[in-house]
Amino acid sequence: MEPVSGVGPARAYLRSNPLLMALLFGGIPALTVIDDRWPFPVLHPWSLLVLAAVAAVVAVHTAAFRALFGSRPDPGGARWTLLGSAAVVVATAALLLVGRHAHELGTVFFLVPGLALSALLTIRGWRRADCVVAGVAVLGAAALATATGFPAPGTGWRGLFLALLLVAPPAADLASIWLIRVFDRLDRARSDAHELATTRERVRIAAELHDVQGHSLHAIAMHAELTERLAGSDPEAAARHARTVRTLAAEALAETRALVRGYRDADLAGEVRNAAGLLRAAGAEASVSGDAAAVPAVHAALLGPVVREAATNVLRHSDPTRVTFAVRRAGDRTELEVCNDGVPDTPEGPDPHGGTGLAGVRDRIVERGGSVEAGPDGAGGFRLRVVLLSGADEHVAADA
Repeated sequence: MEPVSGVGPARAYLRSNPLLMALLFGGIPALTVIDDRWPFPVLHPWSLLVLAAVAAVVAVHTAAFRALFGSRPDPGGARWTLLGSAAVVVATAALLLVGRHAHELGTVFFLVPGLALSALLTIRGWRRADCVVAGVAVLGAAALATATGFPAPGTGWRGLFLALLLVAPPAADLASIWLIRVFDRLDRARSDAHELATTRERVRIAAELHDVQGHSLHAIAMHAELTERLAGSDPEAAARHARTVRTLAAEALAETRALVRGYRDADLAGEVRNAAGLLRAAGAEASVSGDAAAVPAVHAALLGPVVREAATNVLRHSDPTRVTFAVRRAGDRTELEVCNDGVPDTPEGPDPHGGTGLAGVRDRIVERGGSVEAGPDGAGGFRLRVVLLSGADEHVAADA
């Protein structure tokens, strides 16, 4: 999956865009009541009626989009359809009212029926048949307005200009709806990719554990059964089988420890590569610099778990678009730096499940003579920096 940047802000903008468009497409026509060409004062009944009609259309439009993308059920029932149809009728009546009393102001007021039409199409779910009917209605309305003399300033294409005013609100809303749904599908794809990567890793670990322990456990069960059968009739043979059970159990335990140690002490280059791949699958742009393969084994054994913990924390506590892994070697000094953006403004509270996270990483590294720096980087991101010196080699060797 290709890395995607800025999904969160883009989605927030798109979700607010219909409201902004409603205020724009409704606010401009509402200003006609303060135009010098409007024959009535603002508090005149006709002026108040025009303003009320615009407010009603904007309210229906906003309610339709809140129902579509908010916590309430999606619109689409008979009551919603009736409400959208009423908005179209009210907007058309307001247009005719403005055209009757101030003919030259009627052009811009075509935005109001367009806004009501957009609300109705949103309520109906933008069905193909509804869109065709709406298109025919727009062309008919434009032709009728042209025939009755509605002006279109600065152009001889009066019908086309008026049709564009009617179509502008539905076109803007349809584009926003389409993009919002694209982002929603992208988020689901990212989540599915992350879950799939986790599932594959679990399956791989389960398969290796089965291979390591399956034969040993089967043999242990067989010898334990023989021990139980021979305990009363042949104690010496039962004792031999019991010793075999103990030996097999010790071997199985050693193989399991070796398997776990193999995961824990995996090469640092592989850990960095796997972490970067997981982050890319989650939609972030992950880059790696430095030669992780050149890190000594004793340092790699300590830094491998750090890389895994860092990648987990990035996915759990942020919405990253860029993550960088940097491995540096200078003499006996090894440095690992992990930086990411997408950190929320409000810090999260303690882990309710009791996880140690970076505190556990710091304890393990400091115990072995290293240092850990973790915190905001001053640019809206987070930085984890781990430094190991040659003294850590002796600690790791002693632990082994």
